[in-house]
Amino acid sequence: MAEEVAKYGVKEPNEGVDGKLASNMTGEAIDGLYDYGDIKDSDKAVVKEIIEFLRQREGVPTQMLVEELKVKFQIVEIPMKNIEDSVWGQLTKDERLGVSIQGFRTTKDNDGNPIRIPHVGMSADLDYLDEFANRLVQKFGKIVKE
Repeated sequence: MAEEVAKYGVKEPNEGVDGKLASNMTGEAIDGLYDYGDIKDSDKAVVKEIIEFLRQREGVPTQMLVEELKVKFQIVEIPMKNIEDSVWGQLTKDERLGVSIQGFRTTKDNDGNPIRIPHVGMSADLDYLDEFANRLVQKFGKIVKE
């Protein structure tokens, strides 16, 4: 743990900025997903405007509507790194783990383009996690022998 603190400057993932969760890799605050339990009047106004926008354009293909909305609301889409393509995704693809994306941090990919790195929460019964950990150790043992 001391090496991780020295390398990433993070003691605990919960030590975020402004009450936000922190990345356990960089210490940056994780941008959480929208909190539907805290809807404000300004949020409702935006949704009402979008509903009216959609009603006025009945029959227009969805992709055209999406592009219009992105321009209207000055939204730039940043791709999310695919969990299934990651090392973790490959190691856990056949496991029965509950997985939820809790938020993301934005960084640059190898080409310098912005990319969102998901902050993943997982869940499983402790006895299943013990078995899973044993399977991982066995996988690593086989790789080392090769």
